[in-house]
Amino acid sequence: MIPQRIYESLPYVYMSLGLAILCSVKNPYAFSSALLFVLAGAVVWVVRSEHRRTRHRLSSQIHGMLPFWCYELLPFSYLTLGLSLLAYSENTLMYPSAVILTVLGLQVWTLRALQRRPAANASAKRVSG
Repeated sequence: MIPQRIYESLPYVYMSLGLAILCSVKNPYAFSSALLFVLAGAVVWVVRSEHRRTRHRLSSQIHGMLPFWCYELLPFSYLTLGLSLLAYSENTLMYPSAVILTVLGLQVWTLRALQRRPAANASAKRVSG
């Protein structure tokens, strides 16, 4: 069995490795490998996050018109596209868009992670406050 610390950090390791490959190696094979690492980390993060939620299923009102997986993978897509533009674009006019996409991806991912924390922590804070 895998130790808890390693198990919990695996999605972040996958995504970090993928983003590091994406930013450092300029090769089509490395690019596809990086995308697969990021996708694997994102899918593992989404599945674990969805499993641990107190409200297990989102209604269609929260998703809007997007299917479940499109909605869930959106911040990772923003982050990956932004870093890809930073790493591969030779046009300096693309840099502001790349930075905006990267920051937006990190922000949406952080907000979702904060909203999906276990309810035990939230109830303990409400009782003490």
